[in-house]
Amino acid sequence: MDAGSLNASKIFAVPLTKYQSDVLRSLAAHRSYIAGGVAINREGPRYSADIDIFRDSEARLESAVRTDTNVLTAEGYTVVPGRTREGKREATVSRLGETMQLEWVTDAAFRFFATQPDELFGYVLHPVDLAANKASAAADRRVPPDIFDLVTVHENILPLGAVLSAAVGKFPGVTPEEMLAEITRHSRFTIEEFQTLETEQPIDVPGLHRRIRSMIEDAESFIARLPSDAVGVIFMEGERAVQPDVNALDKYQRNPGAPSGFWPTSPEISRAMLERYGKLKP
Repeated sequence: MDAGSLNASKIFAVPLTKYQSDVLRSLAAHRSYIAGGVAINREGPRYSADIDIFRDSEARLESAVRTDTNVLTAEGYTVVPGRTREGKREATVSRLGETMQLEWVTDAAFRFFATQPDELFGYVLHPVDLAANKASAAADRRVPPDIFDLVTVHENILPLGAVLSAAVGKFPGVTPEEMLAEITRHSRFTIEEFQTLETEQPIDVPGLHRRIRSMIEDAESFIARLPSDAVGVIFMEGERAVQPDVNALDKYQRNPGAPSGFWPTSPEISRAMLERYGKLKP
């Protein structure tokens, strides 16, 4: 789809609830950026129970919590603080009988792309950085939303092999093989566990299991063939991040990332990356 054909009604479609959209619009002017499942799934199939608001230092995180709380309170929301941990603050936001969770989280300043201005989110991580963060989360913990979102990433944003080979540049100290091994270990869920997810359509769990296996096998094959000097970067074909042909790596440009991001692209292109693939199959 041509990025110029995007329109607000399509961009702001489900799975964001109206209540979540109202909260986001209240916060959009304050220059934090949105990441996590709610950004990956703005055109995907899964409803997210919370919204992650990211800042790149502890001091800025504290400032964002105060500012956002004051803004929401002035607009009639009740904000009840939750757990406070280093690099993370939580709160419950309520109004007129509806409730949602907000989480403010610190994030490393290193990114492959600059954060993108966005009418609804204020700023949002580029889809490729969303993908790298989700892969890191899925390697660190075992929760159904992470592996479900990785399928969305693999099918709609960038194949998992390319995500993992790049993510080690953002999260040093681990190899793509090690990240994939942890994701594989955390990918096994029962029908009942997957059915706890809130999605637009009922999940075809046997079909989802097959797609997870295919995703992992594809990633394993790609990583095994990728030279060690080609990890830690995003391969670019013009403006597009791609999983490269390992037999023709020289034909691609390499984006190694940088503090605050590198090679900024237009927000329309970034939105189109998520929109043009449609929704994950139920």
